[in-house]
Amino acid sequence: MIYKSSYVKEIEEYFLSLSGKGIMLSSKDYDLILSWKKKKIPKEVIFKGISKAFDQSLNKKSNDRFLPSLCQVVSFVEEVIGGYQAIARGESSGELDSDKVVIQRIVERLNEIIKSEKRDNVRGNYIHARKRILALINRDDEDTFKTIEQIEEDFFENFFQSLSQTERDKIMPEAENRGNRSSRFMTERARRESVMSFRNEILRKKYGLKNIVSDG
Repeated sequence: MIYKSSYVKEIEEYFLSLSGKGIMLSSKDYDLILSWKKKKIPKEVIFKGISKAFDQSLNKKSNDRFLPSLCQVVSFVEEVIGGYQAIARGESSGELDSDKVVIQRIVERLNEIIKSEKRDNVRGNYIHARKRILALINRDDEDTFKTIEQIEEDFFENFFQSLSQTERDKIMPEAENRGNRSSRFMTERARRESVMSFRNEILRKKYGLKNIVSDG
């Protein structure tokens, strides 16, 4: 069966771009994607789970770092979905709530982070991210979660650029090295995304930063 859904095709293309092998998924993989679609999980959440799976495979010493099936990354995707649902779950229905509720819960999370953050420059970046998240409430945006993910990426980029050149010069080679370990399996775009993912992971660990959406 050929699945023409944009949701399905975008997830398929994202997975294959990271695996660097194959032209389509298995029927089980397609069924898995359709189950996420039925649950109304934003595709950006799935992308994040897939990315985490490939990132972890790079951290293993095994030479077999190729993940040939989407079914192999289910545990990573479900972990990210769990973090998303923890924010978006309605108190009464148990279903994913509206975009406004998602935004409200993220803002509440940011309020707590800002309250506990003692570093002025870091707190300022969180405040700026919160302002951008709040601006989404009055927008009719079909890709709200994608926009929120971009705000999170911008948060890490802004913090990175606020560091001294010496600090940046230490971080990027480490991220590049980790990303290049499997570059033969990736497209150039996927390699760049992987490097940025590793860079953000380094920033979280080294400077105690928090994700905008969740820690899942």
